[in-house]
Amino acid sequence: MTDPIAQIRQKLVDRVAQIVDDHHATGVDVGSDVACSCGAQGISQHSRHVAGQIVDQLGLKPEIDEVKKRIRCPSAICDWELTQIEGAQC
Repeated sequence: MTDPIAQIRQKLVDRVAQIVDDHHATGVDVGSDVACSCGAQGISQHSRHVAGQIVDQLGLKPEIDEVKKRIRCPSAICDWELTQIEGAQC
């Protein structure tokens, strides 16, 4: 069986690649703003728009670890994959 961490990593890479493919600038909108293939209009920084879509669609949410004094951003997709793996190992 393939390494579970490698499987999760590959799924994340595949998902990010799909999001990037789905969001390409389609041309100049108003002024120097661009439109996106997803339908968003008036985007001044297309790379930030795509980055925001990646964060939103992966379900990244900051969580604060008060004990270790750090912030981590787990992915909802990773959590689901780990849950499935842990269930299979029990």
